[in-house]
Amino acid sequence: MDYFDAFDEVFGSIERYVAEHGVAPHEIVVAPALYTWLADLQREADMLGGTGVVTDPVMLETPYGPIKIVIDETLSPYEINPQ
Repeated sequence: MDYFDAFDEVFGSIERYVAEHGVAPHEIVVAPALYTWLADLQREADMLGGTGVVTDPVMLETPYGPIKIVIDETLSPYEINPQ
């Protein structure tokens, strides 16, 4: 069984997009399962940070600024499409 690190894959896909296009994508399209995982991760980080502020789960904070997360139900859980 292959190991899939969703966090590394999402940020890796953004880095590849930047390398190819010279700019960050305006959105990243993912499957519902991956979206849920990212949203849960953001909520947990907010709770652990003690800020009491829940970040918007439709935006992913990146070194290039926030990038919108879009759900596409036709994608497999392992597909990530920056656009």
